Amino acid sequence: MNFIAIDFETANAKRTSACSIGLVVVENYEIVDSQHHLIQPLPNYYNAMNINIHGITPEMTDSAPTFDLRWKELNELLTKYPLLAHNAAFDFTVLRDTLTAYHQPLPDIDFYCSLILSRKALPQLGGYGLSALSEHFNIKLDHHNAESDAKAAAIIALKMLEIHKTESLETLTEKMGSKRGFMKSDGSFQNFGNGRPVKKRKSYQFQPAKNPNPNHRFYNKHVVFTGKLQDMNRKEAMQKVVSAGGKVHPDVITPQTDFLVIGQQDYKKYGDGFRSAKMKIAEQYKALGYPLFIMGENEFILSVE
Repeated sequence: MNFIAIDFETANAKRTSACSIGLVVVENYEIVDSQHHLIQPLPNYYNAMNINIHGITPEMTDSAPTFDLRWKELNELLTKYPLLAHNAAFDFTVLRDTLTAYHQPLPDIDFYCSLILSRKALPQLGGYGLSALSEHFNIKLDHHNAESDAKAAAIIALKMLEIHKTESLETLTEKMGSKRGFMKSDGSFQNFGNGRPVKKRKSYQFQPAKNPNPNHRFYNKHVVFTGKLQDMNRKEAMQKVVSAGGKVHPDVITPQTDFLVIGQQDYKKYGDGFRSAKMKIAEQYKALGYPLFIMGENEFILSVE
């Protein structure tokens, strides 16, 4: 029975801001490897509250790889076995959202939650946080060190398998009446705890560009939209970018974003000081020196007509 326990720490409230990952490999019920890696977060800033929790500072990750580079190192390992995390709803949302932010294809992964399982497998306990369970099982824990948290989650899972005489996380999950989480390359994502059906991210199909002009403003550029457009719907606007040879990423602002297009009404409010979440992130990247251009709907229409 094999699995890999993981844990992410984040730099700020954004789920894309992973600043460290810990992973522990379990093979044949034994821990055979344990790793800790720092990551330069996206967006690259730290909230004081997060620093107080895990102790990682901006200086510690200034020269660390961004997640897309770290993923290239870890992808083969992290897709080898099912994954486990304590409060997996958090860790696997971080994984999915950060991969998406860096335009990386999603892998096919099954994952399990030691928090959800422990509530059902150990009903006599008064608490199910990592600290409480580590104390119960006499596990040495350096809480919010990602490697230590991952190791604790792995040991807790192994203890539950032993107590319930089950041979795998899948069998234990079935016995507890819980459910397996998964992420799929087609965008499907099943998380824990809400009982809702599989969520599938909104996707668009576009007609490919026909002989695009390499001198067009949007050629080979990444364009993101925010706010409601007045003269066309979002898909029509995105198709115009694709037809010009550009690339559209509707959900996330990243360092690779070249243009943020703001709907007409929001652009008027933008001039009066209004900032949506995407606008705030775009301004942060501009302040850091990234060549991201913010434009209103009218300028966008003039650019594509």
